[in-house]
Amino acid sequence: MNKKIKKGFTLIEMAVAIGLLAMVIVFAMVVFRVSIDAYRTTIANTEIMQKLRAITDQLNSDFGGLQREATVFGFEISGSDPNWVRVDKIGFFANGDFQSTGQYGSASKTVVGNIAYIFYGQSSFPDPCSLKLDEKRKKVLARRQTILTSNDDFEDDSNELGECYYGSLAEWKVDPPFSSDPNEWVQRPRVDIDDPNDLVMYMAKGVDDFTIQLEDDMDANNAIVWWPTNPEVEDGITEGEYTGQLRAIKFTFTLYDSKGIIKNGRTFTHIVYIGD
Repeated sequence: MNKKIKKGFTLIEMAVAIGLLAMVIVFAMVVFRVSIDAYRTTIANTEIMQKLRAITDQLNSDFGGLQREATVFGFEISGSDPNWVRVDKIGFFANGDFQSTGQYGSASKTVVGNIAYIFYGQSSFPDPCSLKLDEKRKKVLARRQTILTSNDDFEDDSNELGECYYGSLAEWKVDPPFSSDPNEWVQRPRVDIDDPNDLVMYMAKGVDDFTIQLEDDMDANNAIVWWPTNPEVEDGITEGEYTGQLRAIKFTFTLYDSKGIIKNGRTFTHIVYIGD
């Protein structure tokens, strides 16, 4: 009578099996990690592109109604080489269908008008000149519109920026509801995102190195010559009024996602053509 002998795994076979299993697990973990990282990067890029679209669409809309004869521009440069931080700002009059609710001291009233003075620039808080990476994701790009309205219910005599103003554009050019000093025209607001009344000035969070260059001339090849020509090293740029024949404006800025997935953010350039 023959006896059947059951053969088990040898030590070598067990070691090989465990090694293969370990390799499969490690490979699966790597694939999972890569997939998660790719997903997080995709979400971060989507967030950044949404911010970009919101900013550029609003810029195109506002500058499409630009009133050249009443344009005021302000510039500011801060920092030291090699850590330059641009915190430019700009203000101008524009035509359009403007409306704000709750911005002018009454949550129940809506201010409407066809002419407004519009400001673009970073909020004064957090410090727009900060170089810290965590602060860059907190910087807020603000858009403030001061509506000229024909409704005397909203007349304001407080001489404060950000208020609606009862009067004509001609009156406002001569006697604006604040100091006629050009520095006052581009006063930087402090946007508190927790204050519902400030949300009308909120454009996007995580906007750094906000740079503005103006079309200055055309070179021999009909290419635009931008002013300032070299923003990182050219000094002497101060707040004030620009009176040249403006045909184009170039905005350059870096956008950060809220989670810090894309560590160094993404830098974009957007040109608004004003026309002749």
